[in-house]
Formats: sequence, structure tokens, C-alpha cells
Amino acid sequence: MNNKKTSYGQDLKTSWFLPLRLAIFLIVVGVVLMTQRHESEIYTPFFIYSILTLVFLFALAVKMPVRMPRLSQVLVFLQIISEVLVEAAIIKATGNITSPFTALFLMTIVSAALTYQLIGTLLTATMASASYGLVILTSSGRKFPQALDLDFIRGVYSSNDELFYTLFLYICIFYLVAFVSGYLSQKIKSKESELRRASESLARVKLETDEILKHLHSGLITIDHFGRIIYFNEAAERITGFTEVKIKGKNCLEAFSERMPQFSEKILSVLKSSQHEQRCEISITDQNGNEIPIGISTSVLEDEIKGVRGVIGIFQNLTDAKKMEEKMRHADRLAAVGELSASIAHEIRNPLASISGSVELLKQELNLEGENQRLMNLIVKESSRLSNILTDFLVYARVKTPNFSKVEINRLVSDVIEVAHKHSSYRDSIKLGSASDDTTIYVSGDDEQIRQVILNLVVNALDSIETEEGEVNIEIEGDSQIYPDQVIISVSDNGGGMTSEVRDKIFTPFFSTKKNGTGLGLAIVRRLVDNMGGKIWVESSPHGGTTFKFTLIKYFKGMNSSDDNEHNIPENALEGMTSESPFMR
Repeated sequence: MNNKKTSYGQDLKTSWFLPLRLAIFLIVVGVVLMTQRHESEIYTPFFIYSILTLVFLFALAVKMPVRMPRLSQVLVFLQIISEVLVEAAIIKATGNITSPFTALFLMTIVSAALTYQLIGTLLTATMASASYGLVILTSSGRKFPQALDLDFIRGVYSSNDELFYTLFLYICIFYLVAFVSGYLSQKIKSKESELRRASESLARVKLETDEILKHLHSGLITIDHFGRIIYFNEAAERITGFTEVKIKGKNCLEAFSERMPQFSEKILSVLKSSQHEQRCEISITDQNGNEIPIGISTSVLEDEIKGVRGVIGIFQNLTDAKKMEEKMRHADRLAAVGELSASIAHEIRNPLASISGSVELLKQELNLEGENQRLMNLIVKESSRLSNILTDFLVYARVKTPNFSKVEINRLVSDVIEVAHKHSSYRDSIKLGSASDDTTIYVSGDDEQIRQVILNLVVNALDSIETEEGEVNIEIEGDSQIYPDQVIISVSDNGGGMTSEVRDKIFTPFFSTKKNGTGLGLAIVRRLVDNMGGKIWVESSPHGGTTFKFTLIKYFKGMNSSDDNEHNIPENALEGMTSESPFMR
């Protein structure tokens, strides 16, 4: 109902109705003032007509058609009636049948068509015909009641051809104009309704399409056949760091030349060749200068008439996918190393034990000196080193499901610090301490494996401090916004740091920066953390300082061992690792 009211008011204001009504009013006023100044009988209908017109214009000004549509329709109806009466009075005063102002009726009929369409227009034509007929029939001197007498009308028909046929002709014209204008008005209204519905549907579709494109997780760029950027969605802004407001309308090559030349060349090459290209990988640079791998697919926008209209490019940030691929490759390497370790460790360990034992006996029984003694000591030392490598192999290869339980992490860190104070890498000049968000923080994990992880990281931190004085800190963050259901443990040192190349390989098996390291210590740490459902990463720079961070699942009230294994621990936690030795190389 409200829509109809609003539509009616808008039609009166925005259609041809208001200008046409004003034009007719001004014409009638002009005619009256020029020709009827001395005719008193026209003043009363003219006065009523003027009052109704002014009231109707006032109603439009105060938006009455929207608030009271029925009243406005009544005003229009009364205005048309008064207008017909005024026009009839003008015709009577200006020569009746010879009056040049009979055409005023036609304007009124046409204006009525804009409001009442076909039926209303025919009614207006009927009123105009009746008024005009009365004016013509009373022109012979008969009074109003006598002019409607049937005998008088028959006399006019039989004796005055000019009067009858003029009246008949104008009445036909009135109805013809009424029918044509009413029919056209009705058709126009129907087409306007269809157009309005089509526009609303199109706007709805456009809105839905814009929303879909706007909220795509993939970046979307569209350029025209001149290479100018037409569309750039929110995902594209996040991936590239450019905003649509700044680059829309610019040439693709010009907009991306500084940080993404390969991207713009790829888009423009598709535009030049007019050939679709399957997905390919390229690199772009973000605002911080970091290289981002992206996968991009392009399609050509074609038009049957104009040919190539532009190019659509859809692209995604492949950083996470690359990390996942690297993680899978890493897992494959770990599996291969595990199988290798398990198969060769037992084959080598027994002969090695025999060799080592025999050398020890020879060393005790033989009195060796000089070069022979040095070689014997070297054999013993290298045999021991090889035994340590085999031990780490077995630790790395042996799979054990973590025994998940409720672990108070602050107590465990205190125990690790106490043990670390007795380690050979520790010096009194190194400050070793811890800090925590809370005095009591519980995690779900394997007590011994968590202890093993923290102790190994602390020992590595102590080894990295080459100066006399140093500092190693263990921090526990129990209320992380990034990992709300996990606890973050950090082990930081102020040692020499590491380069990006070393940082990328630090968890790789058999990679070590220590002179006598096996390269399996941090690889084992990573497996332990992964198998307990956590993540581990390193933050460091070649200018000094390194921080290892790893997460553990936070323990919630109501957890127990069976619940943890069944509901709260990721699937990869079923592949646990443990060590026979608390210190891993």
C-alpha cells in the first residue's frame, strides 16, 4: 500500500502531468484575461477553477499525494470538472459554434489521460462532449432545460445541418482523442511498470553480483581493451596492497610497474594475444618488499560485434599453499629418514659396539705412544661420535604415541631451568630466567616430551651465546589472541642470530651450524611439537638475537586422557616421539 502511495505521488511530480496542467492553466488564464474581461458569467467558474488549481499545487508542494492519495485524486477530478466548465463558458462567450477555443477541451482530455488512463479519459471526453453540446444547443436562445428536449434536438438534426454536424464532428474528435491518449497512457504506464520491475531486478542482480565479486577469496581484476583497470575486488587489494580507488581507470602497466611488472605483463600479454591462458605461477612484491607467489588464471572478454572487450584475471596468494607443500615434502623426508634410520641403525650398531669394545681392550693392554696413541684415541672418539649419531637415528625413528595429560607448564619450566644450570653449556655469566602471564597455566601434552623440547631449545640458546655474558629467557603466554586455545612458549637469547638461509633450514634433518652437531636435535623437537598438536617457528636476524616459539594445546576443565586423544588432539598427535637422552644434538 505504501509503495502505491509513493508511486502515485512520484508520478504526479515527475511525469508530464504537472507541466501540462500548469500549461493548460496558464493558457486558460491568458484566454480569459484577453477575451473575457467583460463577461461576468465566466468569473464564478474561473474563480473556482483557479482556487482548485492552487490548492492542488499546494498539495503537491507539501507531499500530500504521498500522505493522502485519495484527496489528491479528488482534487484532480474537481480541477478537471471546473476546467471543462470554464472552457465551456469561454466557448459560449466567444461565438459558440464559431469559437476558436474549442481545442481547449482536447488539452483537458489529454491531461486527464495522464492521471486516469483510458476509462478516466473517456469519462472526461463525455463531460466535454456534454458541455460542448449544451453550449451549442443553447446558442439558439433556448434555456438549459429546453435544450435537452428531444423534439428540439430532432428539429436541430432535421433543419440545421451545420449545427448538428459540427457538434457531431467535435464529439467524435473528443472521443477519438480520449481513446488514443488513454490507450497510449495505459500502455506507457504498463511499460513503465515493466521497466521499473526490470530495473529493480537488474539492480538486485547487480547488487548480488557485486557482493559475490566483492567477497571472493580470490583476487579479481578486469581491464578493458585499452588496458585500463575497470574492477579490482577486496581480495585483490589484500593480496597486492593496492586499493581500487587509487588504481581504477589507470593503465595496468602504469599502475603495477613498480612492484608487480610481471603481473601487468601477464595481463597485457593475454589482451594482445586474445588467447585464454591456463593457471600459471608468478611472483609479486608486497609493500614491505617481501616476495609473494601467486597463481593466476586469465580469460578474454569477447564481444560478437566489437571483438575483444578486455581481460579478466583471477589470482590467489600461494604463500600458505607453498608452506603446505613444503610441510608435506618435509614430512616425506622425515618418513624416508625414519625408515633409513631404523634399517641401518641396528645393522651398524652391533659391529660398532664390537669395534669400540675391542679398541678399548687394545688401548688398555698395549702401551702405545706418539702417533699410535693419537690414532687409537681418535678411533675411540669417532666411534663414540658414531654411536651418538646412531642413538639419535633411533630416537628420530622410534614412534611413540604421546601420553597426553594435564601439565602445569610453569613448574615444568622451573625444572628445566634447574637442569640447565648443571649443563656444560651453561656459564655463571649467562642470565637464565623465565616469565609467565599467570602463576598457573595448564597444557595438554606429554610431560616428558615437553620437558625434552624446552631443554633442547634452552641448550641451543646457551650454545649460541659466544660472548662471556649473555641472556636466555623463557616466556609463557597463556592468553594469546592469535592462538586463543593454545599456550605459546618462547625461548629467546641475545646470541649472534642467524641469516634467513639458516633460518629456513634450521629444522631440516642433518642440517647443523655446530661443529660436532648431528643436525637431528631441532628436527626431533619439531616432530615432538607437531605430534602434540602444536606449531614451532623461529624468529631471528643476522644482527643478533634468536627466539624459538612453539604452541601447545591449552588444558580446559573437564579434559582427561581419553577425551584429549579422541576430541582435542589433532590427528598428527598420534605419531609421538620420545628420546632416551634429555640432551639432543
